[in-house]
Amino acid sequence: EAGWYVAPGGFDTPDLLKVSMDKPRYRIGETAKARIEPRFPGLALVMVLDDRLIAMTPVEVPEEGATVELPVTTDWGPGAYVTAVLFRPMDISAKRMPARAIGLTWAGVDPQERELDVKLAVTEKTRPRGPLDVSVAIGSAKAGEEIYLTVAAVDAGILNLTRYEAPAPDKWYFGQRRLGIEIRDLYGQLIDRMQGVPGIVRSGGDGPLMRLEGPPPTQELVSFYSGIRKVGEDGRATLSFDVPDFNGTVRVMAMAWSRKGVGHAVRDVIVRDPVVVSAALPRFLAPGDRSRLLIDLAHVEGPAGDMVLTVETSGVVAVDAVGASRRIPLPERARRQVLVPIEAVAVGDDRMTIRLTTPDGQVFSKVLSVPVRSNEPPVVRSSVVALTPGGQGLTVSADLLADLVPGTGSVLVSVSGAGRLDVAGVIRALDRYPYGCSEQLTSRALPLLYLDKLALSVGLEGDGDAGDRVKELLAGVLAKQSSGGGFGLWGAGGDDLWLDAYVTDFLTRAREQGYEVPVVAFDMALDNLRNRLSYAPDFQSGGQDIAYALYVLARNGRANIGDLRYYAEAKRDAFATPLAKAQIGAALALYGDRLRGDALFRSALAMLQEGDDPGGWRSDYGSALRDGAAILTLAGETGSAAVDIPVLASRLEEQWEQTGFTSTQEKAWMLLAAHALMEGAAKPRLAVDGGQVEGAFYRSLDAASLASAPVTIRNLGDQPTDATVLVSGVPTAPE
Repeated sequence: EAGWYVAPGGFDTPDLLKVSMDKPRYRIGETAKARIEPRFPGLALVMVLDDRLIAMTPVEVPEEGATVELPVTTDWGPGAYVTAVLFRPMDISAKRMPARAIGLTWAGVDPQERELDVKLAVTEKTRPRGPLDVSVAIGSAKAGEEIYLTVAAVDAGILNLTRYEAPAPDKWYFGQRRLGIEIRDLYGQLIDRMQGVPGIVRSGGDGPLMRLEGPPPTQELVSFYSGIRKVGEDGRATLSFDVPDFNGTVRVMAMAWSRKGVGHAVRDVIVRDPVVVSAALPRFLAPGDRSRLLIDLAHVEGPAGDMVLTVETSGVVAVDAVGASRRIPLPERARRQVLVPIEAVAVGDDRMTIRLTTPDGQVFSKVLSVPVRSNEPPVVRSSVVALTPGGQGLTVSADLLADLVPGTGSVLVSVSGAGRLDVAGVIRALDRYPYGCSEQLTSRALPLLYLDKLALSVGLEGDGDAGDRVKELLAGVLAKQSSGGGFGLWGAGGDDLWLDAYVTDFLTRAREQGYEVPVVAFDMALDNLRNRLSYAPDFQSGGQDIAYALYVLARNGRANIGDLRYYAEAKRDAFATPLAKAQIGAALALYGDRLRGDALFRSALAMLQEGDDPGGWRSDYGSALRDGAAILTLAGETGSAAVDIPVLASRLEEQWEQTGFTSTQEKAWMLLAAHALMEGAAKPRLAVDGGQVEGAFYRSLDAASLASAPVTIRNLGDQPTDATVLVSGVPTAPE
């Protein structure tokens, strides 16, 4: 078959020839018998093939077929293909074109001692909520032979979803392999002597068999793995898995190996109660939602009659008194369905327990998890409290969460010495950012290189391990690098010099902080910046990408000082943003030219103060707030005396508070600016609940901890400092 614009290729396809073997497997030294059943008589070329030609013999094949004997040698390896090509010449009197037919079949070779005889001993049926004992015996084990194995026990429904096949290393090593030889001929180009045109050779065909997929599992997921275990000297190993509340089929799969052989075994175990209890729940609920729990009861064995069904919850979901406990008649081999009304009353995860008591006193239980989530979006309220030396301080109590839905509220307190910027809160906002282009990944990772571990532990989701998070984001950024060294936003490679410089800046800083950055990828990134600068066009207004690339090269000692001085003197007024000027100034400062560097910093500050930020999109992903934070960061890192850091920091704090929405660029550079401020400022001295705290203080508090005891913070230092209180949660009255 062929599609559009492609000519059919059926003319070149040979007829089918049936070839079969008398046995599926042979031992070395035996004689294999291949049966050829043709559609026409002729001369057959019988070949034994693997990834090479092993043997070849011609055989005359009559119309009724022929049997060919082939000696099995060590050259056959784990098996080989027996192939027959049958030829029939042209018959002009019968007006019949030449024909050929090809057939092949696999002939396996018995691996003998290389295949371990693995036997699984498990019960055919067992009960849930108990141990599943598995015994493995290696029948072919020899004294002193080291044998290892792994055992897995998995719900068969899960395996059906992906058509998972049990691990069978013996079939892999000793099973049928793909034919490693191609067979070509010119039959499709033969000239029809009767008509003088290329002949048409009749061909046959076949289609693949349809494969069925199993239904998705409805029971609790079960998946166990033993890890690598050593088999005892007697060739036996015993393991046990604790089966949870589960009804269904568990497939036990064992795989064993030694220096001389491999093997496997598979057994299915039915796991079920005498009365099977299954349940269907809504995927999630919101507070106030009402729904129904569908409970299905199926009697399989054991006493029948009146069953007592109870449903208990942990309080997040409520069940009415009628549905919580009832008596249900269940005859032998019968099925019953019960609907239990439920209502979500709070936010959280409810642990629902269903218990069924049989007439003989047996109790079967099923535990379900019901998530309850609020549909209202959370709100974030930030406030700044000035802590004066020796003053009353700040008391954080549960009253801050009074108007929030229980279970959704939290309070984040930060006293960092970085002014009114909520460092941990901004880290949390960046960490929760849902998208992952190169700019966003870099903005999330860049501050993690420097900031206080306490702030990171409070701001990051999960375990708060900044090192692992940086490595993960680093891998995500490098995945978008092209072979030329540039970086794309969503895929490999792009044509954005500013983005290339931003990502390479992150790679440079990561190397400086001790992270492992692949040398080849890093050199390619720097070479890309240098090559792009070599062909950079002249500009009358712009140059943001050129300035950033020069700064990154200077930070790595690869910039040309002549280029820096040219742009500082000839293009100072042509740069379109304050940050571009500051980056040239920082590059000059890194090379020791502080006079020109400070002049560029002063020009950048003047442009920042005079400029009117329209708030629109910029090709360098920037804004006045981002530029100001980056200038403060660069001035702090290079020690420029041209920037009054406290004055600039105060201005940035005002801009930050007046900005309703901040981009990833603004968040990242504000955090770097906060780090620069904290490095140069005096560390706060605080009293928290009577205990002294030296340095920055960050703490995340929930309603439960605040209800037990409020938190009091006082300033023990001689300088005033600011505390930022961030309250987040879902309001009880939607805004």
